[in-house]
Amino acid sequence: MKYIFIFMSILLMSAHLQAQTLNSEAIADISKSRQMINDKRNTALAFNMTFTEAEREAFWPLYSQYREAMTNVGTRKLDVIVDYAAHYEEMTEDKAADLLRRYMIYEEQALKVKQLYIEKFQRILPPTKVTRLFQIENRMDAAVSLKLSEGIPLME
Repeated sequence: MKYIFIFMSILLMSAHLQAQTLNSEAIADISKSRQMINDKRNTALAFNMTFTEAEREAFWPLYSQYREAMTNVGTRKLDVIVDYAAHYEEMTEDKAADLLRRYMIYEEQALKVKQLYIEKFQRILPPTKVTRLFQIENRMDAAVSLKLSEGIPLME
C-alpha cells in the first residue's frame, strides 16, 4: 500500500506540532489532513478487499459509521496532543498526569469502538474479511501514529 499522501498530510500536522503552536489555521489543516487520510483508507480498502455485491452494499455504509465513530474518538487524542503542545514549554507534573489520564481514556474508547464494530462487521462479512479489514486499518493507524509521533517532542 502507498502511504505517500498520508505521510504528506501528517507532515503538515507534525510541522505545526514541532512549532508547539496550534492556531485555528493549523486546526483547519489537521481537519483537511484527516479527511485526506480517510479518503486514502477508502482507497486502500477498495484495493485490498474483495466483496460480493451484497457484502459491498452492507459494508460501505457501516464502514462510514465506523470511521465517523473513530474520528470522534480520535478528536480526544488530538485534543491531548494540542494541549501537550500548548504546555510543552511549561509542563507541570499535574498537567503531565492529566494528559496521560486523557490519553488512556482515548485508548479505552478507541478499543470499545473497535470491539463494537468488529461485532457489527461480523454480521455482514466472514471472519477472514473482518480480520483483513482490521489488518488494513491497523497498518494505516500505525503509519499515521508513527509519522505523528515523529513530530511530537518527548516530554522533558
